[in-house]
Amino acid sequence: MPDASQANAAAQASAEAAQTSDAAADKAEGNPVKYSFKGNRGGKPTNSNRLSYPHEKVYDNHTDYVKFTFVKYKPPFASLKGTEFVNKKGKVKPLNSDQALNLYNNSIGEFGSAGLPSIYMYMPEDIGAEYGAQWGGKGFTNTGADAMRIAGGGLNSAGFLETAGTTMQTLGNAMTRGQALIAGTVASALNALPGKIGGSVNANDVLGGVGGVILNPNVELLFSGFELRNFGLNFKMAPRSAQEALVIRDIITTFKRASLPHFGASPGNTISNAFKKDADKGTAEKNNNRNFIGVPNLCIVEFMKGKQPHPYLTQYKPCAIRNVNVTYTPDGQYSTYRDGSPVATGLTLSFVESKLVYSNEISYGGVSY
Repeated sequence: MPDASQANAAAQASAEAAQTSDAAADKAEGNPVKYSFKGNRGGKPTNSNRLSYPHEKVYDNHTDYVKFTFVKYKPPFASLKGTEFVNKKGKVKPLNSDQALNLYNNSIGEFGSAGLPSIYMYMPEDIGAEYGAQWGGKGFTNTGADAMRIAGGGLNSAGFLETAGTTMQTLGNAMTRGQALIAGTVASALNALPGKIGGSVNANDVLGGVGGVILNPNVELLFSGFELRNFGLNFKMAPRSAQEALVIRDIITTFKRASLPHFGASPGNTISNAFKKDADKGTAEKNNNRNFIGVPNLCIVEFMKGKQPHPYLTQYKPCAIRNVNVTYTPDGQYSTYRDGSPVATGLTLSFVESKLVYSNEISYGGVSY
């Protein structure tokens, strides 16, 4: 009786034979259609350090422009050495709000270069900023509101531990009174009936159907959180020379490369070495592991005035590129020059910030988020 290895080998040989026969049959039916497109993967941009549009624009102390710098994504929890603040004397101190905020922003303090050229663009027409918080109404019945007040009084009191027993007893008393509890019990009983005999009812349905009233909603406005900021920029580029057409193409290529993941990435020294025979050498394997893809690069978007961040425009923390939209007919009609370069190209970019911006990070009198 053949062993498992022989059975596997036979199965593999059978599968290969089947594939070969299928390929031979397809070839016999007609000419095969081949697809091969790789592009020049070893190509370089016209300028490996900086690309700009307009190409010959002078960026001096009186020029406003947008600067894009591309950096490698840094995992937020990969480099934190604990969650405690250590002062200059090496003593562990409790974290205050500023130190905790610095800990939160730690992963965006320093990056490795993505190896892509920086991009300088003219100021688009749609620059703006949006700030917001999520607020919503929450309804409490009178019983629920009383219970919340009792709980709040206990939690906010100086002797919380000593008064916890009394607070819970009072809370229980508030929750076991009134017609609202009876109505809720009736609704639960009706909903527990088989099929649709009871229907889908709640306490308000019972009170409205029996007494012509419903529970007072006692709606209160409550804060529920806030989200990462999103923003977009729109550009229209029309080359005035053959050289500028190449630069425009390189600008678009750079944004496309920065926004997409890298195939065959390595998960890092620690994980890589764990699966290597020569782990004692302490070196990570090359980026040729097909089991992984690398996280796309981040982009530092800066609104500049000369060589400094613009003091009147909103700035952003490092961002991820959510979308790169390229249109070769921004004027509604396809048109190219003799060499094939488009007469005009539209570029729409969408970004999302990598970190939340808190109130105490907004500053007066100069550059600010």
